[in-house]
Amino acid sequence: MIKLKLNLKKVIYFTFFNLLAIIELSGQGYNHNWLIGYNSGLDTNVVTNNAILSFDANSINVAPTNFKMPFRAAQGNISDANGNLLMVSNGCWIADATLDTMQNGGGLNPNPFTSTWCDNVTGIPFPHSNVIVPYPGDSSKYVLFHQTGTDNVNLKSSYLYYSVIDMNLNGGLGGVIAGQKNLVALQAGLNPGLAVCKHANGRDWWIVAFKDSSDIVYKFLLSPSGVSAPVQQVLGVPPTVYLLGQMHFSPDGKKMAYSYYDGVVGALTFTLRLFDFDRCTGMFSNTQVISFTETSPGLGLAFSSNSKYLYACTARKIIQLNTDT
Repeated sequence: MIKLKLNLKKVIYFTFFNLLAIIELSGQGYNHNWLIGYNSGLDTNVVTNNAILSFDANSINVAPTNFKMPFRAAQGNISDANGNLLMVSNGCWIADATLDTMQNGGGLNPNPFTSTWCDNVTGIPFPHSNVIVPYPGDSSKYVLFHQTGTDNVNLKSSYLYYSVIDMNLNGGLGGVIAGQKNLVALQAGLNPGLAVCKHANGRDWWIVAFKDSSDIVYKFLLSPSGVSAPVQQVLGVPPTVYLLGQMHFSPDGKKMAYSYYDGVVGALTFTLRLFDFDRCTGMFSNTQVISFTETSPGLGLAFSSNSKYLYACTARKIIQLNTDT
């Protein structure tokens, strides 16, 4: 285990939209749109205070939009190469470009935990638990990886599912392929959250998830043959036993970081873990553990567009780290 030497560390005070200004803005393409909105359960048809945020190279457009999908923490969406929204999911169901239920897009993550959150019109409470990626070798298909759990107290994940969407269905609006919804990739105790990285071959995708209260990471490869069986790697770091935050790969795919708070409520320790990543083999190495005195919840995390800087967010601060040192 190597402690990261920081020759650049700045603490900056920002609002939410200042944070958006410094993270990687990908412009038009797969990540062009973000959706925001929350429903308290009083109206099951419309989410209040909702909008679509569209990212261009140097700007953010905020468009108030009425739609009925609420977001508690989980959101996965993807746009086409021109930045047109294709689909979005909150872990309960999938909406197509009309922002209504996609064909065969209801009933994700089937179990009582899901019902508790989805029946109350809030969405799954796991950040980064929905990830959509293009299907390698088939430009008309996409794969949604999605998580749910069993423990409403600690909000731990227990299932990793995936569902396959074909955009040729329903007149081009897309639909989940019959028999390819809620396929189980892994049933195990997991921390909430997933991360994805393009394989070095430029076609396939790595999907990673962390085992709960452990130093084990599970890795899956999505290729034209489908989703591989999970491969485990022991990272040799103290186990995460309380709450995992966000996980992100750097834009160049050479690094991966995750943030978390450990301990008990009222006495939490904010920590980052940074790894080198081999996009050919899927192996993590050069573990770096960075601890802070910050105890206010936040957990936001993002790399700069040049992959050099890592931004970690608490409730009141953004901390900039130079990952090249």
